[in-house]
Amino acid sequence: MWAFLRSRRGVGLTALLLLLVLDAARSAVGHLGYLAPVSVWRPDPQAYADMTWPPATNVPAGATPAQRLYVENCAFCHGPDGRGNGASAPSMIPRPRDFTQGLFKYKSTPESAPPSDDDVIAVVTNGLNASGMPYFRGTLSEQEIRDVVGVVKEFSKAFRAAPTAPITLGPRPKSTPESLARGADLYKANCALCHGDDLRGGQWLKDSKGYPVVSRDLTAPWTFRGGDAPQQIFLRLSTGLAPAPMPAYVSLSGESRWELVAFLESKRRTPPWAPAGKLDGPGQSADLEARGRYLVHAEMCGLCHTEIDRALIYRDDRYLAGGMRVGAYPQGVFISRNLTSDPNTGLGRWSDAEVASAIRDGRSKDGRELNLWGMPWAFFHNLTPDDAQAIARYLKTLPAAHNEIPPPLHYGVVETIAAKFWLGDPLLGRAPRLTYDIGSYANPGGLTAGAIEAELAWAQGAVLVAAIILFVVAPHPPETRRRWARAIGGTIAGVVILSVGYYLDATPALPILPPEEVSKGASGTIPRPDVSQASPERAALVARGRYIFANASCALCHGNDGAGGLKVNGGDFGTVFVANLTPDRDTGLGAWSDAEIARAIRSGVGRDGRPLFWQGMPWDHFSNLDEEDVASVIAFLRILPPVARKTPAYRPPGLDDCPIYTFWTVPEQAPGCR
Repeated sequence: MWAFLRSRRGVGLTALLLLLVLDAARSAVGHLGYLAPVSVWRPDPQAYADMTWPPATNVPAGATPAQRLYVENCAFCHGPDGRGNGASAPSMIPRPRDFTQGLFKYKSTPESAPPSDDDVIAVVTNGLNASGMPYFRGTLSEQEIRDVVGVVKEFSKAFRAAPTAPITLGPRPKSTPESLARGADLYKANCALCHGDDLRGGQWLKDSKGYPVVSRDLTAPWTFRGGDAPQQIFLRLSTGLAPAPMPAYVSLSGESRWELVAFLESKRRTPPWAPAGKLDGPGQSADLEARGRYLVHAEMCGLCHTEIDRALIYRDDRYLAGGMRVGAYPQGVFISRNLTSDPNTGLGRWSDAEVASAIRDGRSKDGRELNLWGMPWAFFHNLTPDDAQAIARYLKTLPAAHNEIPPPLHYGVVETIAAKFWLGDPLLGRAPRLTYDIGSYANPGGLTAGAIEAELAWAQGAVLVAAIILFVVAPHPPETRRRWARAIGGTIAGVVILSVGYYLDATPALPILPPEEVSKGASGTIPRPDVSQASPERAALVARGRYIFANASCALCHGNDGAGGLKVNGGDFGTVFVANLTPDRDTGLGAWSDAEIARAIRSGVGRDGRPLFWQGMPWDHFSNLDEEDVASVIAFLRILPPVARKTPAYRPPGLDDCPIYTFWTVPEQAPGCR
């Protein structure tokens, strides 16, 4: 053996054999490591009902037509038993109403009384403005709406009492400077604690079940859930907003409540879509922590960084604590990072600048490049520095959750490069499928697969270094010019081969690639519509809409042109195809109204009334978008270049489905796991 190693040929062949064996071992670890979760969370059904998709599969045997309507249209938010425990509820702020409490916000009856039938019918018919509660006008008939309301009433004993007369509004007094001044004093004494001296709200409070609610921005009445008509504002002051902490001000006289209404009207700012209006929602807040909180909850962070159970329900008590397994062959296997403030396993010891750099530039605290198939930072690079800083600041305030995340796994160099060529994308190394596993892969304990793979990579490096040394010192025949030329040429060729191999293996996670160029390659083709002829207000909306389209999951799933067509498949929910968002009338949104688009974004209801799978179209997260941002997204979608691309219809679960949630990054028209 030693004699064999005393020749350069022997050194080269031995080193090559060892490198290939170690490389094969790395591939084996990449395929076999992290195969099973460390734990799978099972939520209390009182908190989250274990439901399956599509909704009709949850209709119990013997259900009445009215109960079927409720399960198919309402249960994924409000739960099959009306407890507000639907599968999509964890991401929605505020949470869907718990009907069993008998507490309803938007009504005409006194604080302690249940709403009238007409009150509930109005909410189901018209929805609630700027919220996840959709309107069912045109989707359900008037009789069907009455039937659903009948089911809602069955959940609470409160409706068994005799109907209560509605509140008398009384005449509205004429506003005067003196009455406005009294209204201002009333506001300061009764409202400023939660809504602020500037009326901008934004405080995070808790409802009767301990879930978060956000105090309303009273200068933006287009966000008032029950409507901004003076009579509706008077009713809110008279009834309160239980189960939220907003009390009823029945101790104030009717005249005083009207004076408070007049004061609020006087503080109304111009909406950004009206002449002289400007964008001034929570996404523009000067308080970076408040802005970051809004951005995190309205965008896609929770999609990957929060553990899910078998029904794909997010574990809200470990919000953003990471642990989800993301498969991106041939790029590797990634376990989503812990974004909480835990100092040992989360971001507790990271600076705001370091977190912002990871978000925008894909650079970890230790300088490591983050693979954009595991963390799509190339899209997030479009975030402004202030927004990235805002997100970082908010993440640092999240309750610490000790959740140790194991390192990512990669495959051997030979397999990685071969797979990239076989898939036809050697330069970027696109992962044609991304998989997202249930359960937690955090806190694995002992020697992890990632640590084993790291040792194998170090061993490969040691073999390479040893081979170079032995190659130099190995005995060899007297040198001639030809042999010197061959040695130099072989050395140069070896360096080139190693460099090309490193590039092909590591891309797109190459530190030498400027983040700006990587981002330009990923999202640079998102259209920039010509708004030179539009009003300044419209141009600002379109610009904001493009910004959200690029930084939320819109472009990532629907493509830079918005034409969609990608496939999502899993054994429990069937096959979903990403919709065409362009203005094409036949295959896109050209025939949709603004209200219909807004309802789909925030409530997951299609134009035809069909519910949209919240894990295919994350409307549960987007329900937290501010009205100004929803209007901006719609303004941008309206002027996208139309693309005639028909999206295949949803297919329910079949025998050929993938065992886990799988997202295709390349167009694929066949349903199932193909």
